[in-house]
Amino acid sequence: MIKVLGIKIIDRIKEAGLTQEVLSRHASVITTRLGFHEVTDNVCSREAYILLHLKDDHAESEKLIKELEPLGGIIIREMAFSDKGVKYRSEHFEGTTEIIGLLVERKHEVIISVQKILTAYGCYIRTRLGVNETFFGETAGLIILELTGDHEQRDLLEKDLLALKQVHVGKMIF
Repeated sequence: MIKVLGIKIIDRIKEAGLTQEVLSRHASVITTRLGFHEVTDNVCSREAYILLHLKDDHAESEKLIKELEPLGGIIIREMAFSDKGVKYRSEHFEGTTEIIGLLVERKHEVIISVQKILTAYGCYIRTRLGVNETFFGETAGLIILELTGDHEQRDLLEKDLLALKQVHVGKMIF
């Protein structure tokens, strides 16, 4: 199973330290970490997001989640890719920050199709992270996208990706 955990920190000044302590204790199950918050010349957002790509170790992943859950001031989302499809930690999809996860099987024609779609919708992709993964014993790519802009265009992007065979799509919204 391939698991991506999303964490929204409501007030990073107050809650980031506690969250960081938990993540440090469970660093052995985290393979990739991406953290971001909005920064401009005039604003430094107190909200922050952390995306974690976790090892295929269910017991250790659950220990991490169980230790994060009681922390105040954070929201946790999860998407997991398995032979049974894509599973979500929460089916509650309301909010402004949208994360799409793609598990792309390594077939040349599929990779080209995904790249064309991502290029076409590039103005709605704020952040993109790609990591190598193994899925059913075959090499695959895990792509995580933070989307921005028009909701209709985001929905069209998701619809176009879902139409591709050998591409598994998950979503988190905060």
